[in-house]
Amino acid sequence: MKEILVIGGTGAQGSMVVKALSQSKHYSVRVLTRNANSSRAQHLAGLPNVTLMEGRQDNQKDLHRAFRGVYGAWVNTDGFSLIEKDELFYGVRAFEIARHERVQHYVWASLPYTLKNGDWDEKFHTHADSKGRIKDFILAEGQEGMKSSILTTVSYMEMLIDGVFVPKKQSDGSFVWLNPATTGKIPLIALEDVGHYSLWLFDNVSESAGLDLKIVTDYVNFEDIASTFTKVTGKKGTHKSLSLEEYLLLAEPFLDAPANWYVGTNVARDESVLSWRDNISAFWRYWDNGIDEVADMDLLDRIHPNRLKSLEEWMRRVGYNGRMKPIMKGAEDLRQAKMDSKTNSKL
Repeated sequence: MKEILVIGGTGAQGSMVVKALSQSKHYSVRVLTRNANSSRAQHLAGLPNVTLMEGRQDNQKDLHRAFRGVYGAWVNTDGFSLIEKDELFYGVRAFEIARHERVQHYVWASLPYTLKNGDWDEKFHTHADSKGRIKDFILAEGQEGMKSSILTTVSYMEMLIDGVFVPKKQSDGSFVWLNPATTGKIPLIALEDVGHYSLWLFDNVSESAGLDLKIVTDYVNFEDIASTFTKVTGKKGTHKSLSLEEYLLLAEPFLDAPANWYVGTNVARDESVLSWRDNISAFWRYWDNGIDEVADMDLLDRIHPNRLKSLEEWMRRVGYNGRMKPIMKGAEDLRQAKMDSKTNSKL
């Protein structure tokens, strides 16, 4: 079997890719992880044809070891733990090192280049731009010597369970979404389908080389979300549109929080790091203005005929009930760090 390196494999998105590659029986998987003993890493290690390699995404020697000898790579750097300018450096270096190690097919997991898509208006500058810059760099290098493909994801539907889209339960049992959204349609992707699309990129290199595959499940606004929630659960769901300032006062984790606040206090920060306020404000403007590029849904249907096709279908599939549940790795790591801190303080 051809071996695929996965960087970011213990994350919410990357774990789906590891599972899909493992289940395909076409590939073995090498997962680069900082902690091979973590519960997420150990879960992956229990899958067929999956091995773990301890190392860091921001260590060039580790990257050389990780890329050495593999056929392909699926790379999703953690922009929050790296910060924007470091992600740009290590995102480019990972590609360069993969070329040196003679990797044959390189898949970069990207996000929308919000600043570029917004005609370079700074009010649309988000942390996602570092991945967009790297995407443009990779595609500009062409397909000679090493094939490359881009997988551009959008906000996860699972952010309705663990993230900025979680509603608040009211005393009467209803749920309300409080945010600055108005009528703009937000693209959402169901995490369970990310693995299938990634597998297709590796299986169909003649078509996927040089392709920027944007994957979306559905385009919805918060009126859609609230009404679909009511239809699926029978519980009352409503959306209340707040001014941006009202929302920021309610939602900011703490005063002057950086965009990557939840990765802990040991991450270097400087003026290049967006504030949480600036980052989330730019995203809400971007979504509400409908700037995001529209995905080719016919292509997605051809690639994945059995994909989830609507918010309603996803809600029914996951048994959505409006309640928060841990899914995202960064938030989980923060919760674990807080627990460890409390434990250590008692010793």
